[in-house]
Amino acid sequence: MQHYKKYQLFIFIVVIFGLISGLLYYNFLSSELKETVDLTVRSMSNFQYNAIVKDLIVFSLLLITSFFLIGIPISIIYLYYECLSIGFLISIFFINFKLGGLLFILIYIIINKLITTFLLIIFIKKIYNISKLVLNLLIYKERYSIDKIIINFKNCIYI
Repeated sequence: MQHYKKYQLFIFIVVIFGLISGLLYYNFLSSELKETVDLTVRSMSNFQYNAIVKDLIVFSLLLITSFFLIGIPISIIYLYYECLSIGFLISIFFINFKLGGLLFILIYIIINKLITTFLLIIFIKKIYNISKLVLNLLIYKERYSIDKIIINFKNCIYI
């Protein structure tokens, strides 16, 4: 139980740090970059983007990398990136469109980004379990780990 609380605290710190970094990042851009971002945001009236395909590809790559023991750091970095992009989007839309932009982006974030981030947090826990089992198999030659790896792999796919 203590291990799970440390995991939750670590994930919470990564999420908060990513959100704060994203909120502050827009303020540190040069004025030329801010103008480019503002023009791009204002011209996004018919923007269509299929995030589900991107998320499936990313989750698949994270699952594959968990067998090579680099999946955990990569997934933590990707979680930070997702939270940074949420904070960045909030600051851009709030600065450019005030309350209307904030409402629009909050709906977008709730529908798309928060669901993806929540699934990513669950997925990171599963990837951690797979990486730990692979490590036990490689170092301690524990035979039972193969069965557990297959079960955890199936659980990750069912997410």
